[in-house]
Amino acid sequence: MALTSLDFSQAKIQAIGTAFTAMKVAVNTKTKQQLEEEEGIGQSSDTPISKPYKTPSVQDKTISINPNEQTVLFADPTNGNLVKLNLSNENIDKLKKHFTGGNDFFEKKDGSLRLNGEAEAFVSGWFGDIAYKREFLGADINSDGKLSEEEYKNTRNEFRGHGEAYGIGKNVISIKEVIAEQYVHADDDKARMIKYNQLDKNSESIYDELNKTLKVDSNLNGEISLQEAYSLNGQNYTKVVLSHAIKALGNIDDNRPNPFEDKTDAELELLLLQTRALQKLRASNGNENTLTAEEKKALGGELA
Repeated sequence: MALTSLDFSQAKIQAIGTAFTAMKVAVNTKTKQQLEEEEGIGQSSDTPISKPYKTPSVQDKTISINPNEQTVLFADPTNGNLVKLNLSNENIDKLKKHFTGGNDFFEKKDGSLRLNGEAEAFVSGWFGDIAYKREFLGADINSDGKLSEEEYKNTRNEFRGHGEAYGIGKNVISIKEVIAEQYVHADDDKARMIKYNQLDKNSESIYDELNKTLKVDSNLNGEISLQEAYSLNGQNYTKVVLSHAIKALGNIDDNRPNPFEDKTDAELELLLLQTRALQKLRASNGNENTLTAEEKKALGGELA
């Protein structure tokens, strides 16, 4: 069966699993007075986060000069020190629409934005995931806040998965990708690797990856599903999964025996109809009311 003869038009496409999960961070809501009195800049983490937006010293008054970004401050989930970096205006607007607590966003006199309460816990959780679980900080060997191509390979910013496809004759009726392993080293080149960043350029810093992660986490639930990971830059995850399936099926030996070669077109159509009907029954826990009259007739005695 040649690859060009396969029909994917009726295939049900699924992407299943969670690629990355934010750290669990306790909500710490400070009063406006506490934020005004906060001596946070002097206690900021000395770990460089991104170039040129390194974590500031007491004297560092640098605020974002990019009109599409704003400097934000929040607590590092591992030590409580304040982290200072830039988020895109798009991500900040997204956060403000989701976190509507009266004191979640505190505008400082210097123009920076101090995150507080649930908004801080959420961003801090994703920062911790990237910095520590995905090992961006450890991968930055020269501590300049920017990851070279070689340094990026030391991160765990990838995941491994596998795909399955089912069909009858020339008709592919189901394609599924499932995450099998999270936080895989970026230099892992095993054959079954499904690379998150094949869909985008590698992030060069925690700053880059945090902005990307906040954008990809579409429902702000602290998890990046496989569907979300495959929807980078407005892509449709179904197209990504389908492209993987087509590529994989291209490696099938087209000279293998075809168990359906003696079936007529009518028999193949009946098998396809029966398979779809069985899938609907499984999805509805056996509710026959989900079937059409044609599907019930195709199953016949199988319904009993």
